[in-house]
Amino acid sequence: MKHTLLTAKNLPDRQQPKERATTKRCAALLALTCGSIAIFGASWPAIGEEQRKIVLNDAQFKESYLEKVTVSGGIRAGFMHQSALEHIDLNALYIYLQHDVREQDTMLCVNMVSRDGRYAASWQYALGEQPAGSILVNMPSKYQTQIAGYAPDALVVLAAVTQKDCLSSEVKYVPSSWGASAANDYVLYVNSGNTDTEIGVPGATGRIPCSKITADSTIAYDTQCLLKKDVVNEPKSVFILRNNFGNRLPNVEFPVR
Repeated sequence: MKHTLLTAKNLPDRQQPKERATTKRCAALLALTCGSIAIFGASWPAIGEEQRKIVLNDAQFKESYLEKVTVSGGIRAGFMHQSALEHIDLNALYIYLQHDVREQDTMLCVNMVSRDGRYAASWQYALGEQPAGSILVNMPSKYQTQIAGYAPDALVVLAAVTQKDCLSSEVKYVPSSWGASAANDYVLYVNSGNTDTEIGVPGATGRIPCSKITADSTIAYDTQCLLKKDVVNEPKSVFILRNNFGNRLPNVEFPVR
């Protein structure tokens, strides 16, 4: 199969702002040198169409694994399609651009975290202009043994695009999946802090209920919210609404591209 090779720009190391313990880890992980990341072509989704592919090397992919974690991270944890795979596959992460990207300085910013809080990874890529469609990502890991058994909903991905800088507050989130997904719906994974959580959509009459995740360890995220495709079919912001025993906490914006 014929491949087309493109070369990305070299980027300086960058450090994320410091938050709580797990967030600090993710911030440090995102401080990386992108180097030259390759995009290759294969076939997707139909024969003859090109599958864009990002192949990360060890220096470009920053990760950590802790034997014991007692604190959680940020509220937004993952935004994904449901997967048909039994376990995650670091050679089969798909990121979906729902609309054409027209800005030449567009960055792809990715954070990953396991539900138990032990594993975290981050990387960024100078995306540039891209047509809508999927991008296949291959990732190396020195913790393959530790994470190979994670189910797709036990290690989630939060991918976003922004202009110029992954430190920008103007990020917009794009969905991803472990393995190619034909699912139309999306799952937003949230660290609710044991609050009652719903999704508010501007202009909609009702709210979208979220459900608690039943698992032994829900340190990094404990709630999932199912979003129908038509809810975020066009770029817009939805809001994470949390209520703690009658006390309404500040809304958290989740802008989708």
